[in-house]
Amino acid sequence: MALSPSVYAPQLNAIILKHNHIVELELRNPDTVMVHSYHCHGHAFQIVESGPVHKNSSIPVKRFRGRQPMRRDTITLAANRYVRLRIKADNPGVWFQHCHQEQHSYSGLAFTFIEAPDVMQRTLRIPQEMIEFCRILGHPTRGNSAGRAGSDMTGIKPPLAITGTANSIPDTR
Repeated sequence: MALSPSVYAPQLNAIILKHNHIVELELRNPDTVMVHSYHCHGHAFQIVESGPVHKNSSIPVKRFRGRQPMRRDTITLAANRYVRLRIKADNPGVWFQHCHQEQHSYSGLAFTFIEAPDVMQRTLRIPQEMIEFCRILGHPTRGNSAGRAGSDMTGIKPPLAITGTANSIPDTR
């Protein structure tokens, strides 16, 4: 059940990553003026491609090749551009991905990698004092993101939309 997106709160904009998969993430900025500074928690991504959002643009597509592509955890995404990033999902955890301009994160330029949740279930031990803290605050410590069984998200507000895609690709190394 941990690998099912239906058990995570919709406002997380959760993307489930399987352990050790190679994942490419394409971020698009169709805005004609605004620049976005994207930050990736939990990973240093490789920059594999960038180019114009619109195919009829005179701006060339850049493909970064070689044995050691650039690795970063933050990138500036220019107006009318896209960037393709690559990570290896080898760091089980819940990793927030967001625009560094806080007001943009509030408007939907944020999502969460739920990375290797099946591995986390087998290996992660939550300290008893954290479970007690949640109990005191009235937060559930079992079930899905809403503290309920299965995909019942009763009481959870709907998510804001984001632009972009993430797909597992074969590891060709």
